[in-house]
This record gives sequence, structure tokens and C-alpha cells, in this order.
Amino acid sequence: MIGSPKMQLKLREYQNDVVNAIGNENVIIKMPTGSGKTFVAAEFIRRGMHYNEGTLESKSRRKAALFLVPACDLVAQQKKALKGWIGDCDVAEYMGGISCPAARFDVLVSTPQAFLTLQQTEVSLFAWSNYWVCVFDEVHHVLKQHPYRIIAHSIKEWNEQNHDRSIQTIGLSASLTYAVGQREVQSALRSICYDLSITRMISPSHEELSSGGYIPNDGNIETMQKPWQVPTGVVSEGERKPHLVHETFMERIRNNSTTPFALMVYEVVRAIENEIDSECKARGDNFESPLDNKKLNSWEDYAHRMKNDAVIGSPMQVLYQFLEVWYVALRMVVQSWEEEQQLVWLWLNFHDGLHRHGWYGPRLDDSLDSISRLCNRKELESEKLESLKRTLVEKRKLKGNSFRCIVFVKQRIAAYILAKHLNSDATCKDFGMRAGFVAARKSKITPSIKVTPGDASRCIEQFRSGDINVLVATAVIEEVSFATSI
Repeated sequence: MIGSPKMQLKLREYQNDVVNAIGNENVIIKMPTGSGKTFVAAEFIRRGMHYNEGTLESKSRRKAALFLVPACDLVAQQKKALKGWIGDCDVAEYMGGISCPAARFDVLVSTPQAFLTLQQTEVSLFAWSNYWVCVFDEVHHVLKQHPYRIIAHSIKEWNEQNHDRSIQTIGLSASLTYAVGQREVQSALRSICYDLSITRMISPSHEELSSGGYIPNDGNIETMQKPWQVPTGVVSEGERKPHLVHETFMERIRNNSTTPFALMVYEVVRAIENEIDSECKARGDNFESPLDNKKLNSWEDYAHRMKNDAVIGSPMQVLYQFLEVWYVALRMVVQSWEEEQQLVWLWLNFHDGLHRHGWYGPRLDDSLDSISRLCNRKELESEKLESLKRTLVEKRKLKGNSFRCIVFVKQRIAAYILAKHLNSDATCKDFGMRAGFVAARKSKITPSIKVTPGDASRCIEQFRSGDINVLVATAVIEEVSFATSI
């Protein structure tokens, strides 16, 4: 006998079909946001918890389900959903900053890094021998060195050595990958399926979703269309190959085919490096530029380390601090295929990128003068940024105090700069725009600007409460639920 859900909710037909289709296979379930992926996983877990004549087996004999979520904000939310659906069971939670579960449980909801930490304690509750299934919520995070992928490989290794006690794997996602382009998408999916030993993909059709009563929950959400064109002179969209971004830029430098702004940023960087090289030679040292390194953020990391090693207040420390700011600017130029000129200019303004100390050499002074003259002619105004601000103002006037907006960007530093700009723009301020930014927890914007878990959580709570009404975010924000209209 199998117990019934505590809340007496009933699965929609397409949800029940998905649960029935899982069987004993390792599967990825692709269902749109709001269609009930969590309920599907909860029902599968409920059915997997065996009953003896209506009474749960002895807890000492029963194995647990592991439900992984990619963000701390989701732990309590998914715990509540699972407990509400499954009913008579013990659902534990764990993430950084809270106490470790001490008693046995039927389901553990945890962030992946926190669970990896638990496994290192060698407590039997957290050994793979205590689990029968692992659910990866937002499974598209199984990539690179993400803790999801580390756990996936750990499960694979366990299963290879313990065929009679293997752990079933279930992945949930509305969008299976961040990749763009058919070849990249297929490659990402093959990688995820290999890492999780997936044998089947399950996804209800549009007809099944519709006939089952699913209605997309986007009635209060408006999506801004793209009213701007890619600026002339930048790397064309058809030629943008991410793995060749460094080579592409350096080739354009050699061929003198960059935009004037990109070339000027590069020349300022080289002029600062020249100043540092002169200082080093005067001391009998050598300076080696990191610009040949294809890992773009290694440039600013290098300048940051050298700044910290220099004597406080010395010309060398001043130069390395200045170089760090400009390495960041050049990295943004290269990463954006020379497109985000205004954001780069804003970064330089926010961080004194044009400040003169009076003792710079003529090459550096001339380079700073040239880029200042270009920018003062307002040639860098971004049609994209101006269009965004116009739209925000229009929607703010239309929606009043109920106005909320999320602006998605690709890079953490773009989120930081855009939020800072919106808060300083006179027109946006006049219309009551209050912006914040969210990036991955424990991440860094630059070596000198870091994001703490508390920063991200506070910003999200301020957005929920209305203290801020514009949230600039990378894709990490998709893991957070908002009980408000946007």
C-alpha cells in the first residue's frame, strides 16, 4: 500500500504520465516553468517510499532521497513543496550557515556544495549507501566544475562499484542548457547525459500540457524586444566564436581593424605597462605583460597581486591599481566583441580610470587625452542602453508603484555597472528607479570587488519588498522565485 499526498492534490494527466514513464531509468525531465516539475519529482519519491500495510518501514531500514537545488533561496521552498506533497515523512534541509541534520530523514533538500561538505564528514547519513535516488533541480548546472557535476561523477563512480545498490538519477529543467547554437546545444546535452548516465529524456508535448490544464504563468510579465542594431565596426555576430575571442581581438589589433575605442583602450593599457616597465628597469627588475594569456580575467588578477605586493602609497602600487582598472576595461572590450563601449566607459568613470597623478609619462598622458576626447564627443552612447532606459521610464510611469523589472546580462561586471549607472542617471532617479544587482554567491566582479552570499540575499529581499524595483542579474537569478508581478 502506498500513502496518498498530505494535501490531497491530484496530478494533472501529463504529470502522472511523466511519473509513470520514469520507471527505473536515469532520466531528465524537461517541463516549462510552472508546469509542476517539483510535484512530479515529489510523487516519484512518494511512490518509491515503500509501505507495509499502511505503516512506513522502520527508519533504520529505509533509504533516503536526495533533492539538490542550486541556490540557498530554494532550499526552504522545495522542502515545503516536498513535505506538502509527500505527507507523512521527514524532510530535512541543509545549506551553508545552518545546522547539519542529526536524525534520520526520508528526504534531504540541500545545495550541492553543502552536501559535498557533509559527505566529507564520513557520517553514514550522508554516504551514498543511504540514498536510493538523487534529484538534480535545474539540471543544466551540471557543467564544468559546478558542484552538481562533481556529485554526478561521484554517483557514477558509486554505481559502477555497487550495481546492487545503485542510485537512480533524475534531472529537472525548463531549459536544458545555457548554450547558444545548435552544435553547442547538442554538445552540452551530450555532456550532461554522459555525466548523469541518462538513458531517457521525458518532455510532455505542447498538446499534452495544454489538454492537462497547463497555462503559462506569464500574464503579468512583459518582455522587451530588441529595437537596436549591432554597432558598426565591431566583430560581426556571424564571426563570434567564444573559444577564439582572445585570438580574434589580437588579430584585429595587428590588422588595425578594431573600433577606434577598442584601439584606444588597448593603447592606454600598453602605455601603463610601459610606465611600469620603466619603473621596474630602474630597479633592475623585469615586467612581463599578461596579455598573451587567453584567460582574460588573469590580466586583472595579475595586476591585483602586484598591487598588493607593492609598497603602500608608492608609485608602483598606484600604477598597478590603475592597470587593474584598465585591464578590466580591456577584458570587457574583448569579451563583448568590442560592442559594449558605453559600459566600458562607465566602468572607467566609476573607478577613476582617467585620473591623472601629474607624473605620468607623455605616452600615457597622450593616450588618456585621446580617449577622453573621443568619449566627450558622445560617440559612445549606446542605442541599446538608451532604449533600455526609455523603456524602464515608460513602464514605470505606466505601472506606478507596482513596477518591477529584471534586466538579464551575460557578465557579472555588466550587472554591477548597469545597476550603478541606473542609480546615478538623473532621469531614472527622477522617476523613482532603484536598482540592485545579483550575481552568483561567493563570486567576484573583479579581484577588488566581491559578492558575498549576504549581498545577494539582501538584494533579492529588497526586490521582493519593493525597496528596489530594477534587478540586474546574470542567469543565476532564474533559480529564484518571486511572488510578485514583473
